[in-house]
Amino acid sequence: MLLVRPVRISDLDDLLTLSQLAGSGMTSLPPERDILQKKIQRSLLSFAHGEYCRDDYFLLVLEDSENQRVVGTAGIYTSTGSDQAFYAYRVTPANHYSHSLQCEVRAEILQLTNDYTDCSEIGTLFINGDYRGNGSWLARSRYLLMAQFHHRFSENVIAQVRGWLDDNHQSPFWNAIGQHFFEMDYTEADRLCGTGSNLFITELMPRYPIYTNLLPSSAREAIGRAHRNALPAQALLQKEGFHYENLVDIFDGGPMLRARLNSMATPSAAQQSNVQIENNLAHSASFLIATQSLENFRAARVQGQLSEWGTLLLLPDVCANLQLQEGDAVHYVSLEK
Repeated sequence: MLLVRPVRISDLDDLLTLSQLAGSGMTSLPPERDILQKKIQRSLLSFAHGEYCRDDYFLLVLEDSENQRVVGTAGIYTSTGSDQAFYAYRVTPANHYSHSLQCEVRAEILQLTNDYTDCSEIGTLFINGDYRGNGSWLARSRYLLMAQFHHRFSENVIAQVRGWLDDNHQSPFWNAIGQHFFEMDYTEADRLCGTGSNLFITELMPRYPIYTNLLPSSAREAIGRAHRNALPAQALLQKEGFHYENLVDIFDGGPMLRARLNSMATPSAAQQSNVQIENNLAHSASFLIATQSLENFRAARVQGQLSEWGTLLLLPDVCANLQLQEGDAVHYVSLEK
């Protein structure tokens, strides 16, 4: 059975393996043991206390319980800009008209902005390729967590989609802009951000607008463009209700998307039910269910059956894996098309 749960210290080796599979651009899952260990410890503290804290970070893992290994991750940051400024580029039109020449020139401007400060942010979504097909409900499990414990999160939720890299794993956007101000290549900047050492952004980032028509065509084409490997994740976000609002990442130009927590598809469809344990299900269907405990949060895609009085009927082994007792309350959404 595949199970979503909070990360543990014992997951460190598996997380390191996943980070190496993720490759360049996955700054929230760096292939560095010390950094991953700090992320785990930060997540443990966040799950353990019950009050809102801007520094909270919740890291969920997808566990293959039969093989006893972690095969995926999904994270939530309570608040952007909690310890340092959160920057993005807003892409805005800049049209100029000459009456003397009867000529109009259309262009776009990249304007540094803090518009998404204090939003909750989802990220760190990655799954081992051998388990492809489970990414959707893994992503949605964190929305069920956020909906149940909404006092721990902002009403505005953002997601950064990994930006475009060329066939040489170079970022045309970074090479055209960031490289000139930070005097380092994309790989090094990416590594520093992954370790949390990104104060240099605040110190060195250019404050003045940048006209995109001064950039190479490869950089212009990368603005708001997702990495080929991030397209499925972008599609899932858009299906959930996230929208692109012309804000892009200042490093690779990847699109940034925003949604309102209460209007997202999964929280809007979620219902609550008590559990009844049954040895046999006459008419089973597929559900994503989540427990109502934060510290011992569990979620899984399971086969179940809704009784005529609204009770969710589950098999004994499902309840055992989710640590559910008869009569426990859960949140669920139907996964039937």
